[in-house]
Amino acid sequence: MYVFIDGIKGIYEKRGTISALLCPPHPDMGGSMFDVRLERICNELNKANVSTLRFDYRSVESAVEDAGICLQWLKDRHDIVAVVGYSFGSVVASSIADDADLLILISPLKSIEHLKLKDSKIPKLIIYARYDRIVSLEESKEIANSLSQPKEVVELDTDHFYFGKFDVLAKTVKDFIERRTFLSSSQD
Repeated sequence: MYVFIDGIKGIYEKRGTISALLCPPHPDMGGSMFDVRLERICNELNKANVSTLRFDYRSVESAVEDAGICLQWLKDRHDIVAVVGYSFGSVVASSIADDADLLILISPLKSIEHLKLKDSKIPKLIIYARYDRIVSLEESKEIANSLSQPKEVVELDTDHFYFGKFDVLAKTVKDFIERRTFLSSSQD
């Protein structure tokens, strides 16, 4: 269902009490809430009874603010919120992660535009592509190593766009959220 949250256009699929906010890649490079990777992840999460919200930034400059507004909107409606970011979206997601329960970074960048990747103490999943031409394998490993625990790292045999690996990518994200939300609920 289409939603407007303080002027931010999004697609919200309500399922269960666990939710995921999906931050798209760079809008000036074609990134939007209709990114095929984000759509596949949403479909997989929705099948697992996880609510999802993907959205479009109002501008590059307002990306972190927009993501923060959407995160708060989900927190008002759900018990657990995971933040998922792909490429530019990973840097945006890392900027709001301290207010979330889980963080998933897909092809994270060290920095882009006016933003830098931020570390957080929450459980995180870092996924990168072995043949990425935008973020080299060495840089991806360096980024993953620099982030604090708790973390899981997954390397996929594909490129920055995850061609041929959309389903593996989506299942990896879903499995992480399921494992981590089970662990957190069993510790209460």
